[in-house]
Amino acid sequence: MRYRMIFLDLDGTALTSEKRITPRTAHLVQHLEAHGVPVVIATGRAIFAVREFLRDVRLASPVVTLNGAVVFSHLYGAPQEYHPIPWAWLQEFFQVVQKSGRLQNLLFESIHGYYVLTYDHEIFETFTDYRNLPPKVITLDEPVSDPVTNLLLRPRRIPEDKELLYRELNAALDGRIRFFKTSWEWIEGVRYGVNKGAAMERIALTYGIPLDSVVALGDEWNDLEMIQKAGLGVAMGNAVDAIKAAADLVAPSNDEEGVARVLEEIFYDFLVETEYAPLHTS
Repeated sequence: MRYRMIFLDLDGTALTSEKRITPRTAHLVQHLEAHGVPVVIATGRAIFAVREFLRDVRLASPVVTLNGAVVFSHLYGAPQEYHPIPWAWLQEFFQVVQKSGRLQNLLFESIHGYYVLTYDHEIFETFTDYRNLPPKVITLDEPVSDPVTNLLLRPRRIPEDKELLYRELNAALDGRIRFFKTSWEWIEGVRYGVNKGAAMERIALTYGIPLDSVVALGDEWNDLEMIQKAGLGVAMGNAVDAIKAAADLVAPSNDEEGVARVLEEIFYDFLVETEYAPLHTS
């Protein structure tokens, strides 16, 4: 079998616009993993949200969260690696955003909790709801005791401040912290060199599977390295243009069960051999 491992993004890929995984997709990925094809979730989300979205899905492979900054041994396992941002770099970051004046809110992800400048309704609905744990409110000059793995920034004006702040941050912190665009209103940042593609390389190596035998599926800028490095990079029909340009194949959209449809084609012979009974209801 040419392809032996799958890396799967969540939002805009495995999840529909209504933030659910369809029975057909869940049934397929569980069958593949049960028959020896590891399915690794690779997402920008924290583990709390992944567990909520996949609460009825049984997968035992590692889970790449926060764009590669934290990798869990499995869906309900402990962190097996994480990549914190040094405090000195965070201080440089503080200076940039204070000088810019374009920042409305900021969220730090850490191993043991999360921190915000302002605990508002948006934070409650987007982050607290999945964790059942409120954040700690901090100031820009207050040290954080936990290792910080990710930064999320809410610009004041969308889209003007988002684009300008994105450029300012990457120019000032190049080689230390990498910031990337998203389709939502926030900008995300991780330690330089941390990305889903780098995590994919390490995990595939532990399984003894070459990258040429890996399928990666995604739709956003944070999926780029994963799509580029995989033996078969698959962009969703709803993907941003940069991901479509980097991919080997474009699948139907996330709202058309693109993941299930393309994986059923890629693994067709294997699914026949393993007596797969597909579900065709969404």
